[in-house]
Formats: sequence, structure tokens, C-alpha cells
Amino acid sequence: MKKIFAVICFVFSLAADISAQNELNFEFDYARFNYDSSSVYLEFYYELNSKNMQVTPSEKGGLIEAVVHLELKNLATNEYSINKDWKIQGIVSTTEKENETINDVMGFVVPEGKYSLLFTVHDTKNPNLKKTINENVVIQPIKKDKFSISDIELARHIKKDDADQKSLFYKNSLEIIPNPTMVYSHLSPAMFFYTELYNLLLPDDKASFSFQKMLYNSSGQSLYKSTKTIKQQKEAVVEYGVVNLSKYPTDSYYFELSLVDPITKQAFVSTKRFYLYNPNIVDTNKTAYLNTGVISSEFGLYNIDECNKNFSHAKYIATQKEIDQFKKLDSLNAKREFLFNFWKIRDDNPATPQNEFKEEYEKRVAYANKNFTRMNKEGYLTDRGRIVLLYGEPDQKDYFPSEPNLKPYEVWFYNQIEGGVSFYFGDVTGFGNYELLHSTKRDELHDENWMRRISTQ
Repeated sequence: MKKIFAVICFVFSLAADISAQNELNFEFDYARFNYDSSSVYLEFYYELNSKNMQVTPSEKGGLIEAVVHLELKNLATNEYSINKDWKIQGIVSTTEKENETINDVMGFVVPEGKYSLLFTVHDTKNPNLKKTINENVVIQPIKKDKFSISDIELARHIKKDDADQKSLFYKNSLEIIPNPTMVYSHLSPAMFFYTELYNLLLPDDKASFSFQKMLYNSSGQSLYKSTKTIKQQKEAVVEYGVVNLSKYPTDSYYFELSLVDPITKQAFVSTKRFYLYNPNIVDTNKTAYLNTGVISSEFGLYNIDECNKNFSHAKYIATQKEIDQFKKLDSLNAKREFLFNFWKIRDDNPATPQNEFKEEYEKRVAYANKNFTRMNKEGYLTDRGRIVLLYGEPDQKDYFPSEPNLKPYEVWFYNQIEGGVSFYFGDVTGFGNYELLHSTKRDELHDENWMRRISTQ
């Protein structure tokens, strides 16, 4: 349940992250492709959105500029495979803050190993508008004696007949416009994909591979399946296509590609997660639950204070749009209805009368309040409380109450998130309110010099 819960939290916090006013709208994705027996070719796709950026007038139009720092460090040797800085510049149509984007792709040959990946980006005209991304990446070369599939590259569009060979996104006779945000909507419901198949040889030289494309929703339900036959051959094969998402409701989805040996039934599987926003489609799987109505639910008994408290608990998993909507509600019935709908769309098992997602979240609120409340500040409002609400209890906690020249601190470890992440909390003020100082989790606070904040020297 913990892993599923964390995934759903990520999905519904994604829109809030994109629209945050104090964070640069920068998104990236990557895909690993075959290179040689000891390395892979690692492609990064990134997108910079001009929203909230400082725009400088120029002869060609409004100029925006950001500085990017990229590190890829081998965790075993502490050596850098990538340690690079560069500028992103682009022209927007006016000096107004319009939502225009700059897209790019960069490729590197990276040896086998487990790496920490760090992206830091900031607006050169407004250094406070920035974003830090940190996660782990495993590089594993393709085995020459086994058929396999590269990572899946998600795209906004793929051109073949009219592909621009001078384009940054041109490869293998295709122009692939990447989608680093991994978000699609009812306005752009075509999910394009690109992948490469390697070592297409079987013991039976007369057999052919089965290549399957499948789409799953966040509950694991299969919504789409397509199968084709691929003949054996020594050379790598490019596979690309498009899936129409217009008939599917708002949710997070998994796209899966499988290369199957028809004799042994062994398969090599590559998956990619993405998010779809589609307000035009009602999720029929949840219709029965929806029909129970607000009045017959627990929210029908809430008073105004209980409504406000319930949404205050849930703010960490609410989108910015939902937060803005709730602030504008001025009646008890409107708030009851809002909370009813808020929790029902997060019910990951609508076939049951209980909302397991909500129940699990409320258990985390109770745990946070019991363990982290300090100085009349409820536990769910603290940094440790927020982390518990979003990711559950950690797999491991290390406590350091009396280290020389350091205030008390503790480290939490989550092994199932992004290949393993950690959170560092310190009692900065000395009153037992442990603040988040640093994390290796993507989109969380990143400060490798965090110990200076708890130093007593």
C-alpha cells in the first residue's frame, strides 16, 4: 500500500509543482539506449517554461535566460561522468510573462554503474526563481546474448515523412519532439512513443517475437493492448507509434512495451509512467461510489471547522488549482461537496465501500500529530509530518542526538522511492522541531552543505 500511495501522491502533487510561483518551471526526462558492452547512451530531454521568468527586451523580442548545472556522479567511486554548466536562452513573443517553452536534448556516453543525478536551474535575471532535481540513475549496458528493449521516450509528436534532418530531435530518420513533463491532456491527447529493440535472435531460427503494447491505469487495470509480430534479425530495430488518450479519464497511467519469446514465454519489459488530465471523461469505474452522494457520506455531517481542518490535513496532496478553489468556497455545503469529490477521485479501489487511500492518509496524520507535535504546532504541519504524509513511514531511521559540535539530527531512508532516497532533519532551534535540511528526493530541498545549519562551532 505504501508504494501505491506514494505514486498517487506524486501524481496529484505534479500539477501543483508545475504551477508553483516560487519555482522555475523546468522539467526533464531521460532514456537509456544501447552503446557498447560497458556503457549506454544516456539522452536527457528538458523543457523550460517562461512562466514567472524575467523577460528582457531585445531586437528579436523578449529574451529569457536560465543557467543549468548537471551532475552525474558514480556513487561507488565519487567520480563525475557529467559535470556541466550551460545557458538556456530563448525569445518569447512579448515582454509579458507568457507560457512559452524552450526544449532541448543532450546525449552522453555513460559507463555502467549507479549514479546520483543532480539538476540545478535558475533564472539568470532572478536567481530566487530556481529548481533543483535530485535522483538516482542505474546504468546497465545491454547484454549481447539476450534480446532487450531500450527505455521508452515519450514524445509530443513524431515526424517521419516531413522530418527536419537538421533538427536537434532528429535520429534514425525520425524527428521526435520529446515530452519531458510526461503530462498529456484533453487538448493534446496523442501520446507518441519511441523505443529501440536489440539482439533480436532466438534459439529457434524460425520463430518470431511477439511485441506487445499495453496501457494500465493507476489501479493496475488494463485499458489497451496491441500485439504485432517482429522477425528475428541482428540489427537493432526502431519502434514508434501513438496512443490516443482522449477516451480515458484523468489519472496516472503506465505504458508498457514487452518483447516476448513465443516458445519460452520469457519477456523483456520496458515501462513508462505518465499523467493524463482529461475533464471531459467521467471514470465509469467510480460511478457507483459517486452516486452515494455527499449527504450520505461522512462529509454530510461536517461543520465548517471540520471541513477546513480536513483540507488543511490534505494540502500536501492537493493541486494548486484545488487549493485556490477551496479558498474561494464560502458555504458549508460547497465545502462538503468539494471534500467529497476531492477524496473520491483519489480512491484507488472504488469497488470497496471504504476509501483506503483516505484511511491510510488519515492514519499518517494521526501518527504525525502524535509523534511530531511541538510548542503548540501540530505534527502534520512540521517537516517530518509532511514527509510522513507524502511518503509514509521510512524504511529506516538513524538518530544522532549528541554528535560532537552538532545539534541533534536524524536521517530517514526510503528504499522504494527513486531507487532509494534519504531525508536529513535537524533540531536547528533546539526546541525539538526538526527541520528538513537536505534530501536526495527529486523536487525536495537539496543542500549538500546542510550540516552548517546544525553546527555549534
